[in-house]
Amino acid sequence: MQKRTLFGYLTKKGFITVEDAANATNVPFETAEEWQWTDGLSSFTNDESKTLAELVFEKGDKNELDIILERISPGSKNLPQASKTEVLCKALRIEWNDGTENSANTSTNIFENVNVHKKEKANVPIRIYLPQCNERVPAAIKAFWKVVEETTVPCDIYVADWGMYAFDDVEQSVFQYCADEMISAVKRGFNVHILTPEKNEYADGRTVLRQLPLYLNERITYYRLFSDTKLPANESWMSLGMKTVLLVRLLPSEAPVTTLIQEPTLAQFYYNWTQILIAETRPINHHMDDRDTVQIFTRMKSDVHPLLTVYFLESAPSCLHMSPQLQREVLKANDASDEEIAQCQKISMLRASIRSICRCTQIYNGDRILQLLQQDKYKDPMISGILGRPAYVTSEQLKKQLRFFLSETEHTNYTMYLPSFEMDLRLSQCGVSIAVQEDSMTAVMDLTNRSRNFYSNDLSCTGGFSTYMEQLSKMIPPVKRSGNWTRRLLKRYIEL
Repeated sequence: MQKRTLFGYLTKKGFITVEDAANATNVPFETAEEWQWTDGLSSFTNDESKTLAELVFEKGDKNELDIILERISPGSKNLPQASKTEVLCKALRIEWNDGTENSANTSTNIFENVNVHKKEKANVPIRIYLPQCNERVPAAIKAFWKVVEETTVPCDIYVADWGMYAFDDVEQSVFQYCADEMISAVKRGFNVHILTPEKNEYADGRTVLRQLPLYLNERITYYRLFSDTKLPANESWMSLGMKTVLLVRLLPSEAPVTTLIQEPTLAQFYYNWTQILIAETRPINHHMDDRDTVQIFTRMKSDVHPLLTVYFLESAPSCLHMSPQLQREVLKANDASDEEIAQCQKISMLRASIRSICRCTQIYNGDRILQLLQQDKYKDPMISGILGRPAYVTSEQLKKQLRFFLSETEHTNYTMYLPSFEMDLRLSQCGVSIAVQEDSMTAVMDLTNRSRNFYSNDLSCTGGFSTYMEQLSKMIPPVKRSGNWTRRLLKRYIEL
């Protein structure tokens, strides 16, 4: 179920309308609609959130707003109007619902200053870990995830990393250990939030690839902090709810000293700080399922730049990459309704329109196509996901599709490569479909689990994926990058 932001809650309760918000911030109505949800494809900027906060105070009931402000920050209803607006502005992105508002007496305020409400310190040790030689995974990290394993009631886990452990480019053994622990935690009902700052260069291609399982998981959200966000100069942390914090401090000698904190006041302080930072971020991996496919391709079409190349990487062709006549034939054979056929053809038209806007490079696994031709029929995961049931393509229909490819490869703005993923690209398997354009967008669909997909406009993420795709293209042997070689291979497949 989708979760509302505070902005979404305010629209639901009539403090402001989506139309007023769109007009005030000069954005499309559809964009303002997405602001209502924590997993929306768009998030407002700091200037937009300030405009929205001012509009809410202008149109909303002041007494009811004071109640909400007290929940956000006790005592804020007595602040000057400008300060009230600032409090609301910072909170508009956070998750909010009726239960949030009614839990003011039992929940902790996310902007609470721990110096205002003194709490009795619990008798919990604060353990300090010094770096050890030849330690593949620091003992402090193992200790933190041990606490997570022992926690029986799921809560939110936060990774606020500004480079102390360099979560974006940390040593592979440390990253893989943390990634495995995160996947294990979300299977038990935990949610993970990873905060990283904007950088002045793209993420490395290998980095974004190993982060792919985290990007795709709907319970793991990456956030990118805006460049003007003030960050601590010498510390990063992981926190388990409001109870445990793994704090990493960088000493003047540049040796990291790690502290596992289970003292309530300090743990609460870092939790509150994280919540304030999240309110100033934007999510970069927008999760989606197959019901969003039309929306994703519509967004992709509007985001691509005509002067840059879009890369498509897929193991095998899908039913979405067929002529309209052949696609209808395949869908009819799978008992698709007229409405389902219309939806699939709309997606195909959107995909084709992207190829007409800019240069496109399509990479399929030539070995996989040959395997499919040797079967009577095979399951098409893309179309199965859209229909919500298994859908199949016969080898004869695949040959018709390859004939369609022959006509497509004659276009000057379209390139198709058919390398061996295993021999040429060193990809043992490819269970995902990737579409990426540098500085524009990244869309990844997990073909092994059609509910796991994500879309991103984040420059670092998109740049990392596009760099990787360029590297893959260069790994293809020169002879296989020839249009003549591709056409000869297609004709050979058709004649089988």
